[in-house]
Amino acid sequence: MLFDHPLRVGMALGLWALLASTGAAAGAMRGDVEASDAAAVQLIGRAEHSTAGRSTAGRGAAEHSAAGHSAEVWRVTWPGVGWRTAFSGSGVGVTTQDTVGYGVTIDGLRMNPIPPSQDRQTTWYRGLATGNHIVEVIRMRATPRAPGLFFGFSKDADGRWLALPPKPSRQIEFIADSGSTGYGDLSATVDCTDDEIAARSDASQSYAIVAAHQLHADWQLNAMDGIGLVRNWHGIWKGTSYATYATLTLQSDSASLFRDSDWHPQVAVVRIGGNDFGSPLGADEPWTAAQLETQFTEAYRNLLTGLRARLGPNGLIIVIQPGPEDNPANQKVADIVDSLRSAGDQHLFEMQFPQLAQTGCDYHPNLSDHRLMAATLVKFIEDHGGAELH
Repeated sequence: MLFDHPLRVGMALGLWALLASTGAAAGAMRGDVEASDAAAVQLIGRAEHSTAGRSTAGRGAAEHSAAGHSAEVWRVTWPGVGWRTAFSGSGVGVTTQDTVGYGVTIDGLRMNPIPPSQDRQTTWYRGLATGNHIVEVIRMRATPRAPGLFFGFSKDADGRWLALPPKPSRQIEFIADSGSTGYGDLSATVDCTDDEIAARSDASQSYAIVAAHQLHADWQLNAMDGIGLVRNWHGIWKGTSYATYATLTLQSDSASLFRDSDWHPQVAVVRIGGNDFGSPLGADEPWTAAQLETQFTEAYRNLLTGLRARLGPNGLIIVIQPGPEDNPANQKVADIVDSLRSAGDQHLFEMQFPQLAQTGCDYHPNLSDHRLMAATLVKFIEDHGGAELH
């Protein structure tokens, strides 16, 4: 089942010794921390960046400077948003204030995650090998109603910030629902409470971000649990759909239009529509079955033709079967893709994932599934000209 529950929308161990510790911001400004100069920070995804009273909405892959405990802050609601910095030293701190945790890698090795916290906290990663490092921090879930805060990085007294390597030239955009957000992917059981869903969901290990890393691409994971293209799961959030949030930097702020002159994806992956038909229509919903089908077809065609206009004639658009085998959306989406290809769009494709275990929360993909999905997607992109898209 690749749609959402109706009530639940709501190592560096090799040669190093690593210690991750968390403390409130007030306790983090000890003598062993030097934060007087600024880290160069690359943002991956959508977040609103503010500094000294100035905000920049949606500077997707832009590079900024940020010093720990400064006036710099990024407000964020989408899942899978990431930040990178480079440093030389034996330790680095990450300051957040968010009800959502963050996955952390240093030099590509997965560290202990940053835990959620209602209070401002700095999580330290110490005992690193002496030398140069790149740290990447990725938000694990979405909070469409209230932004979390990311304040940036701090270094130990022996550290210094380094210039980052150039951003990847390849960019990939995902438009999706909970089948792509990492919903419940850490779970060993399909039955999860709301709290367990929150604790067991990690977008940083979703197929979307795993595939982006394998493709050496930056990404946007523009995905929401429970969202539909026209109708949400079980008709929740009446009057809204994916289009309500698609153009926003912050899902919670209708004025936060996303703008980033550096965001020009060469690949778009679409996996949405399973929620539209994944539950029976309620008596209080504003569609008949025929009306929903008509509006869905129109909205899906508009989504794909809009992506084609944005990506240009050579951009690769991949539509992935949105629901389980018995979901009516699958055939409707296949027919739309066939129609547009027949009309001349030869860089639009449909693909399916192989059989999945789906033992995550509420029958969502587990970590093994996501790795398999990522490998399948990467191969499909490479086999369809993606290796040439930069």
